[in-house]
Parts: sequence; C-alpha cells; structure tokens
Amino acid sequence: MLKNKKVKDWCLFDFGISCFPTLVLTFFYGAFYARYINGDVNEGTTLWGFSVSLASLLAALIFLSILIIGSSIIKRIDVKFFTVFFFILIISSSSLFFFNSESNKYHPLVMVIISFIAFEVVNLFYNISLDKVTTKRSKGLISNLGWAFGYLGGFLALLIVLLALKIVEGDNESTTLILSLIGPFVGFWTFIFAYPHLTSLRNCYFNLPLIKETLREFKPSTLGWFIISYFFFNNGVICIFAFASMFASFLFGLSESEILLMGVFINLSGILGCLTLGRFDDGLGSEKCVLLCIITLALLTGCLFFVTNTQLFWFLAILIGFFIGPIQASSRSFISKKIKGNNQLSVFSIYSFLGNICSVIGPLAVGLLISITDSIRLGMLIIPLFFIVSLIPYTINKKAI
Repeated sequence: MLKNKKVKDWCLFDFGISCFPTLVLTFFYGAFYARYINGDVNEGTTLWGFSVSLASLLAALIFLSILIIGSSIIKRIDVKFFTVFFFILIISSSSLFFFNSESNKYHPLVMVIISFIAFEVVNLFYNISLDKVTTKRSKGLISNLGWAFGYLGGFLALLIVLLALKIVEGDNESTTLILSLIGPFVGFWTFIFAYPHLTSLRNCYFNLPLIKETLREFKPSTLGWFIISYFFFNNGVICIFAFASMFASFLFGLSESEILLMGVFINLSGILGCLTLGRFDDGLGSEKCVLLCIITLALLTGCLFFVTNTQLFWFLAILIGFFIGPIQASSRSFISKKIKGNNQLSVFSIYSFLGNICSVIGPLAVGLLISITDSIRLGMLIIPLFFIVSLIPYTINKKAI
C-alpha cells in the first residue's frame, strides 16, 4: 500500500501533524505554560483548560459555518483553503518560542487557541482526503494504517523531547530552553512530513452540497444511527484522553516520568491495535470493528473502577490503548465508505463538529460527577457509561451490526 505515493503521503500527513496534540496539548506545553509562563500552577491550569475548551467551541463553529456556507454561497472548497490553515498551524505553534515568564500570560494562550483551531481544520482535510487516495474496498485498512502512522509520529516526537530533557536533566536553564523550543519543533516536524500530501492534492477540490442533500445521506442508511452512537462513544474516548494522567497520578500514585512512560507504551499499543484490526476492517466491516472496540472499551474502563493494583492498572491502560486507535480509525473509514464522494466535506464537517462538542461535554460530565461525589473513582464511571449508551443505536438498528 505504501508504494502508492498518495497513500504514503497521506499516512505521513498524520505522522507530521500528530506531534501538535502530543507535545503541545497533552504532555509538555500545558504544564510548561502553567509552571514557567503563568507562574501560578492553579491559575495556569485553569486558564489552559478554559482555552482548550474555547478553542474546541470555536472550531465547532467553523465546521458549522462550512455547512451553512455550503447551503447557499460556496459550492466547493479547494486545497488552498486548507493550505492556509496548515501554515497558520505552523506559524502559530512556532511562535510559542517567544513567550517566557516575563510575557503577558494571555498571549501564549491566544496562539494556542489559534493553533488548535488550525489543527482541527487541517485534520478535517486529512479525513476527507482519504476518499482521494484509495478505493472503497481498502479504506478500512488505509484509515487504520494512517492512524498507526499518527501514533508513530507522536511517539517519535515525544521520544525526541524526552531524550533531550534527559540529557540536560538537572540544568534548569537548559530544560526551560528545550521546553520553549517545543513550538518551533512542532512547526518544523509538521512542515517536513505533512506538506507533501498538500502538494500531491494541490489541484483537488471538495464539493459543498446543499444541507438538504447532505441530510439525505443519513436517512436511508445506517449512517444516521452510527453518528448518534459516535457522539456517545467519542465522549468516552475524549474523557480517556482528558483524564488518563489524572487517574494515573491521583488514584495510582504514578510520577510524571511514569505517566510519560505509560504514554509511550500506550502509543505503541495503539499502533499495534490499528495494524491488527486494520487488516480485518474491510473484510469484517468497519462497523463491526467499531462495535468490537465499543464493547471491549466499556468492559476495560468499567474494570478500572474496581482496580487498586498498579500493575493491573498498567495492563488495562495498555489494552485500552490497543482499542482506542482502531475505534477512531474504523469510524472514519465507515463514514467515508457510506457517503458519496461529493458529500465527504459536508458529512465530515458534521463529524468534526460533533467531535469538538464532545471535547466539552464529556470532560464536563466527568468533572461534575467528581465535584458532586467528591470522588475521582466514581467520576470514572461516566466513561464506561458513555460506551454502554453508544450501544443503544446498534440495538435499535440491527442492520448496523
């Protein structure tokens, strides 16, 4: 498959852009901002969380705007539109280098919000361009292969930063310099690996049909039921990413270095999961792969409530990593297979819109339950509940199974 240049460039695109959520949103820059730039860890963490939520809402509004525009104003969008956001992502993330403890505490957050929105639009392009690089019969395999490349890109970028920090361990000035270089590193990594895909599709465009034409895609098929299911299980997926480090730290006493090490193993497990289930996606059916992942993740996350042994927690976390990639990759391939080529942009805009809404609703639900019960362990129960509820559309519409 990788001998095909378009497929290879498409996979490398995710390899390139995945360093942004890995290094900036998840592991390093948030903590660096709270500790070194803001100075007040509690205030910095609060402002960081608020900024990410705001960015998710603004990105959702952009996807909604694309749908509205498609109903009356613009009939198609070419790759130049996404190229603009690609360079916005590179410039805004690279600019994080210029902020330090003497900077205004809100300015770096503005750049993070801009880069987050740009990443979401660029990721939309990545999803809809799957239809441009492969045929329907191999979309499941290619989608999972691309997701595996994304995990690999995030893993290698994470490993490079970890090794750099290990080399200068104990030298606070050098450590601060390396952390401040994360932004430019993300910009460079993204450009080197992701730009070839943009150039290979530079003459392509994506149709924007009327909303009523898009909605027809949901009526006669299983797609409508699947989107409802996706809304709930994606809330579970988002909550796993949002609270994994907190559960590991507060419930099982893992140190920051142990959490980073766990992140490495979960990434490797995710790569293996995508490569394994990707081989069965097209033959078995993307929806069946998603259903398998939903049931397994419901059981695994439910078991976490009863687990107190650290070694067992590690085992379950790595198993969750195995299924968390395929559930997202097979969801993408299912949607791409079910809709016509000229509706890819509009339907995936709805898909991305719901994804960003989940980024707000899921963590909010977990946070509220923790606040009401004053128990992090009870708050964890929201996650398997999301997966269980997502099975209801499958029981209503048995054609989806």
